[in-house]
Amino acid sequence: MEWTLWFSYILLSFVVITLVHSLLLPNLSKIRRIEGVPLVSVLVPMRNEVRNVKGMVDSVKKQTYKHIEVFFLDDESTDGTSSALELAVRGDARFKVLQGKPKPEKWIGKVFACHQLSEAAKGDYLLFLDADVRIQPEAVERALGLMQQKNISLLSGFSRFILPTWLNKLLVPLQHFFVLFHLPILLANWTKWPPATAAHGGFMFFERSAYQAIGGHAVVKENIVEDVAISKRMKAEGYRMWIANITSVASCRMYETNAEVWQGFTKNIFNGIGRSIPLAVGIILFYGVVYVGSGILALAALLVEERVLLLPYLLIILQAGIVYLNTREPLALAFLLPVASVAFILLLVSAMRKSVKGQQVEWKGRYYG
Repeated sequence: MEWTLWFSYILLSFVVITLVHSLLLPNLSKIRRIEGVPLVSVLVPMRNEVRNVKGMVDSVKKQTYKHIEVFFLDDESTDGTSSALELAVRGDARFKVLQGKPKPEKWIGKVFACHQLSEAAKGDYLLFLDADVRIQPEAVERALGLMQQKNISLLSGFSRFILPTWLNKLLVPLQHFFVLFHLPILLANWTKWPPATAAHGGFMFFERSAYQAIGGHAVVKENIVEDVAISKRMKAEGYRMWIANITSVASCRMYETNAEVWQGFTKNIFNGIGRSIPLAVGIILFYGVVYVGSGILALAALLVEERVLLLPYLLIILQAGIVYLNTREPLALAFLLPVASVAFILLLVSAMRKSVKGQQVEWKGRYYG
């Protein structure tokens, strides 16, 4: 079947692209020399995060870089987050708990929380972390060294993900797949072209002077996907922004249940592509034909005994395997890429449908359109 071979050649090119990107993506595996002793402000917004308080506080306390101050902001929680924070930080003068103000109109809740944290911080560098992120003891030291060595004003990256449920396993690691396949790493890290940008709000490390020069989080106050928006703004204003492989120093348990996975991604996925219906349709067709299609061909190979039909499936397994090997995710998930693609397509269709109908998504007691 000649068409199968041509399809496989295309998939092989995808494997090569992914491999090249994985080799080009910088990582935080090295300890680099730090110039001076700059103060780093570690800033963590928390809304109904009582389950994450102890783990987050403990991971920050263990940092090998000692010149830090740490601010947690309780964003009008109703689950005891504030009390848990006060207990966890007791006895360590570097840690402070702030009480968040009511969210103004036209501000996204998390963005306003980050804005308040930045106003309290005194550091030369600002590290924003999500409550569900855990950083290894050398995380601040390694990230700061890389930023200084490469003259970077913003460093971000996607953590290694902890995957407690089946929908977590299917959808969450695709974030790594999208970055290593679709993001042109050379353009992203070595040019100031805003469209070639990716970021993750769970780990955003700013040089303070650059952060303030662009207007901080206030310039993206209405943007649900604030991490990418502020990263693009940094580039547009002439500052260097890098995306890195931070899986050696950071892990993240984003969602506890399948329902949380669905709601969380529904809030962001269609907004993340600018609510563009043509782009969404193109993505659905691409993943449907390439990745779901490869899975269907593999099933057909078993039925009609045409082994050549297995080749596309083997190539997409190889592509996903490269991603998950580099990002410390379970390699077995590579075999489920066609199933993960089906889940991704259904999620994007659902999010697009809600947006077109003007329906909002509820997340931690707030609603997003």
